[in-house]
Amino acid sequence: MFNTDLNHFLQQFDSPWLKFFMEFISALGAVPFVLAFILVITFALNFRKGIVLVNIVAWKAMLTFIAKKTIDYPRPVDVDTTLISDDYNKVNHHLKPLLPDNFTDLLSEEVLGTTRTDQEVNYGFPSGHTSLQVALWLGMFFLFRKRWILALGISITVLTMLSRIYLAHHFLADVVGGLTLGMLVLGLLGILVIRSRFFTQLSADFKSLTILWLPILMTPFVKHVEVWLLGSLLGLNLAATLIILHGNTLIFSRNTIKRISSATFMIGLVFLTYYFSSNFDFGDNQFLQLFLITLFTFFIFRGAVTILKRVNFLSYKI
Repeated sequence: MFNTDLNHFLQQFDSPWLKFFMEFISALGAVPFVLAFILVITFALNFRKGIVLVNIVAWKAMLTFIAKKTIDYPRPVDVDTTLISDDYNKVNHHLKPLLPDNFTDLLSEEVLGTTRTDQEVNYGFPSGHTSLQVALWLGMFFLFRKRWILALGISITVLTMLSRIYLAHHFLADVVGGLTLGMLVLGLLGILVIRSRFFTQLSADFKSLTILWLPILMTPFVKHVEVWLLGSLLGLNLAATLIILHGNTLIFSRNTIKRISSATFMIGLVFLTYYFSSNFDFGDNQFLQLFLITLFTFFIFRGAVTILKRVNFLSYKI
């Protein structure tokens, strides 16, 4: 699964229209699009289910990031200079003859020794786009139980896997690894949500809110994850915890314009939080960075909910 034969097979059908379509499919798994999509669900459709989906996708992202950096496998374009790719710099070393012939073989130490010491930092395994689509769409099916969500999710996931191989961003093993990781994260968190009775327990307690406080366990490993992601998740979960303890959940207006406005407002705040965490220098202390980003995110979302409640765009349900 770590050779470029399938990449070449798909690229033999290369055309401007096919490339545009594959790039569009890949873009559906980009972080900005997925964030906006989840926030629409959270702040326009169903607050509790949206918060669970946020956590599923965030855990997927954190574990994918750790896996990529730990395994440090190259992308196909890092080993095969004959592949078509406009998204990554061409490398000087052509390692295709050294790729494994057997389907189950891993990359050799000779290949890894070359790719891990060159100037290109392109973490391949597992595919983040694939694991993201699995976590997102199967997570939505787990939460909303609609067959059309499952059908659409499977279609988008398969197309995403093909697009990542076609664009030479990933080996077959990478997308299979992403598929496995996404399903594993969803399965474990799904069991956690069900056993903690997050949706069914009327009076919230420590156990029922496990999905919201669980990311705290990642704080000792802040050096191994993206600080802005963990901090934003902790801040959002803290705000959600207080909302649930105060009023169980949020109820949105029946007015479609107000729902869209609420979601748009929250999307803007999320990207403001990302800009803040990405462009402000907190020094080298990552724990201080995490604390400040968590605090900033909490006050942003807590304040936003208060504002939306004051203008009657949403209300608490006791």
